[in-house]
Amino acid sequence: MIGLMRAAILEALTLLALFGVAMPLKYLADVPQAVSVTGPIHGLAFMIFLWFVIRSWAEGLIDWTGALRLFIGAFIPFGGFLNERWLRRQMDDK
Repeated sequence: MIGLMRAAILEALTLLALFGVAMPLKYLADVPQAVSVTGPIHGLAFMIFLWFVIRSWAEGLIDWTGALRLFIGAFIPFGGFLNERWLRRQMDDK
C-alpha cells in the first residue's frame, strides 16, 4: 500500500507540473519543448500508478470501488493528493 501511496503522489506532482508549468510555457511563452519533456514523464508516472492500483486490487488490498475512485481521482488536479489521504486512512483502519 505504501508503493501505491507514493505512486499517487508522483502522479499528482507530474500532472500539476504538466498543467501548471509545461502547458503555460507552451501556450504563453511559445516553448513547446516543456510539454515534450513533461508529457512523457507524466505518462510514465500515470502508468506506474495504474499498475499499483491494479496490483492492489488483485491482491485484495482495495475493492473495485476503491480502484475506480483512485482511477478517477488521477484525472483531477490535486486528486492524487486526495487519493493518498484516502489510502492513508484505509491503511490506518486495517
